Amino acid sequence: MQACLELIPDETKRVFLAYSGGLDSSVLLHLLTSQARVYEIIPWHINHDLLDVAKDMEEFCLSRAKSYGLALRVDRLHLGDIKSNIEAEARRQRYQLFQQGTVMGDCVLTAHHTDDQAETFLLNALRGSGTAGLRGIARQRALGASLLLRPLLKHARTDIQAYAEKHQLTWFDDPSNTNSRFDRNYLRNQVVPTFRERWPKFEGAFATASELQSETQELLDEIGRDDFERIKKAESAGIATLDNHALLAMSEGRCKNLIRYWIAAQGFPALSHNRLQELLRQLHARPDSIPEIAMPDYSIRLYDQRLFLVRSKFDNNCSGVFEFGVSADIVIENLELYLTRDSIFKQLRAKDLGQQLSLKFRGEENTAKDERHRLKRMFQKHRVPPWARSSVAQIYLDGKLEGILP
Repeated sequence: MQACLELIPDETKRVFLAYSGGLDSSVLLHLLTSQARVYEIIPWHINHDLLDVAKDMEEFCLSRAKSYGLALRVDRLHLGDIKSNIEAEARRQRYQLFQQGTVMGDCVLTAHHTDDQAETFLLNALRGSGTAGLRGIARQRALGASLLLRPLLKHARTDIQAYAEKHQLTWFDDPSNTNSRFDRNYLRNQVVPTFRERWPKFEGAFATASELQSETQELLDEIGRDDFERIKKAESAGIATLDNHALLAMSEGRCKNLIRYWIAAQGFPALSHNRLQELLRQLHARPDSIPEIAMPDYSIRLYDQRLFLVRSKFDNNCSGVFEFGVSADIVIENLELYLTRDSIFKQLRAKDLGQQLSLKFRGEENTAKDERHRLKRMFQKHRVPPWARSSVAQIYLDGKLEGILP
């Protein structure tokens, strides 16, 4: 099993081990410390504070780390107020901690193994996941600036157990592992034993299926990337839009694949099957409508025959009027807006005759009716979508609306 650590790059400076004190991470800790230390080893315990024995587990980890001559890092999560899907939220917070606490040259190791891969494959299949979900657990991937590695992923739980017994290791048996209220534990305790009785090597078959799905997803990503480069349009808030006419000309499967790629490239969670189907239906909406698929972190909107991916926190909360008179520099620090008077006049294609310059945000309800119509035409001319218009500066010269800063 020692060979599994060859996955760690030679240039690694620090190795963080996600250390629960359980069997799997205890074996990985022993493997790490039994070789010549060419990098710093830091066991990292995340206390979820959900079990009565959480403190005992933390103290056990402190004791074991000390026995190896290592300093344990401890972080605590606060999950008591979460009512549903606590497994997913705990996982999200753990990996967020790992990403925030590491830098380039670091590796984070977790002790996932073949049995975990099989359970993940089953869980994702039961959730109706597509290829991206069925590829299961990746053996390695980027984690912010650092690298996430799972060296034991090709080893079975029985191999890990045998290693622990051979080396007379001690570990902490998490009592929550017997609680079948959690989906993964239910599979592990109730379903997997039945599978194994009929198909003794089913974990290996599922692991192979996951690898094949991973290869398939790589091909789908390549196709999605090529399609994206071919039909992408101008960016909005830093994210490229998609040409709706080109989307409608695609086969349904290829269109879905491109949209999944587009969303994933921005790091957003995927749309469910039903929402993706609804989005395809909305691509046929009337030109004067602005349909929307809303998600917690983002929304997808159709405007001007382009598909927009909009962050939920897009609004800059711009408001008010900023008077600059005849100032040469135009600076609004809280909006990170830095311009020159000369650049504004060039954009307006107007002569600088010493006019009083001001920038205005929002406040459309206090604008004269004829100016509201003019402003609407400016937004349409520059193809500014309705949800972004409140963050666009309106340019006034001597109190008269002359243009916008799209």
